[in-house]
This record gives sequence, C-alpha cells and structure tokens, in this order.
Amino acid sequence: MHPRIPAAASPLTLGLVTGARREAVVLAAFPTALYLGLPEHSAVLPVVTSDALILPTAIRLPTPGPRDWGVVAGDVVTVGGYVVALPNHGIRVVRSWRPRPVTTGSARPDHVNWAPLLDEVGRGEGLTPRADDVLCGALLAARALGIALPDALPLARTTSLSASLLVAARDGYAVSCVVDHVAAAVSGAPDLTGTRERVLAIGHTSGEALLEGLDLVLNVTNSPLPEGIPS
Repeated sequence: MHPRIPAAASPLTLGLVTGARREAVVLAAFPTALYLGLPEHSAVLPVVTSDALILPTAIRLPTPGPRDWGVVAGDVVTVGGYVVALPNHGIRVVRSWRPRPVTTGSARPDHVNWAPLLDEVGRGEGLTPRADDVLCGALLAARALGIALPDALPLARTTSLSASLLVAARDGYAVSCVVDHVAAAVSGAPDLTGTRERVLAIGHTSGEALLEGLDLVLNVTNSPLPEGIPS
C-alpha cells in the first residue's frame, strides 16, 4: 500500500473528496500546488503545501514544498473516500480547516452595473484570467458593503479553476490577505499600504486585478472613500 500523507480540507470542497471514488483530471501541477478538476466545470480541488498560496477551497498539507506529485497536467487520478490517490502516494483528509470569509455588510441601495464585468469573464491568460480576478475583487467588495450581487455568473466561459474561485468569491471567500484588505478598505482604515502590498504579491497580475475590482466597487458607493482608494 502506498504511504498516505495526512491533510486538512476546506469545508468548501470537502464534499469532493469524501464521496464515492471517481476520476479527476490534473489541471496543473506546481512544486507547491496541485489542481484537480472534477466532472462539474466549477468543481476544482486544489492540494497545496504549507508554504503555498492557500486558496479557500484547498486541501492543505502539513509540510512545505517543493513536492513531486508524480503527475503532470492531463493525467487522471482518483479522488474519494477521504483520499486523493496519486501514483506513488495518497493524501488522506484527517481534519478540516475553516477559511475566513469577508463580513457581509447590511443591505444598501448602491448599485453596481455588473454587465460589463460579466461580459469580460474568461478574458485573459492563465488559469485565472485577469478579467475574472477583477470580478472576484468586485464580488468580495460588494458582499462586504451589502451591495446586491449578480443573479448568475457565466462560469462556462472561463477555466475550471477560475470558475471555482468566482463561486467562492460570490460567497465571500478568498485567500486570507485579500479578506484582510477588503475588511480594512471597507472599514476606512487610515493606512492600506500593508494589506495592498500583500494582495499585489499574488501571482503575476492576479493581485493587481483583484484590487482593481475592489476599488471599482468602492468607487460606486455613496460613502466617503477610505484613504488610499483612488476616486
């Protein structure tokens, strides 16, 4: 029997690994992260090392990278029964961890014109196109401010990983540094430099795009803009 590494799963994707065993396709494999796609388009299971960017949907390993997952993009693995079965070892979910969402604000009358943002979904390169990252930032800010969210998201137009993150953002979830920045910006914190820099460090352009979406929504509210948010 192959050795099994203990791991912790997010409740956002726990159901993907606890049910009956089924096949998952490797979307991408990096030294600190493995992305597995299930048959449903927006059902993606990230498996990350302890020093990786921790997505709110991730299974977290207790050890840092780099890790040789033994697979490459396009390979098929088995997921289910609390186990991610890789060729040379398994990853067994033995506990859970809980991602922290943005605090949902009280409903307010401000309106965001979502149509232009939704029309751009899927535009851009990479696993998370830039337009999708902008929309994620806007969704998080709108939830925190109590602004009505779009009725539906055109998930089929983008990558599976990006679709899964759009669903998470609509529900208020993102990586912890983004949640911290949304909270600071919405509360009117006097200095946003630190939280903005941590968001900017995400990916090549993802952090910048997330901030663009957040700022866009803050700019349509009737309340005074927090310091550091461009008008």
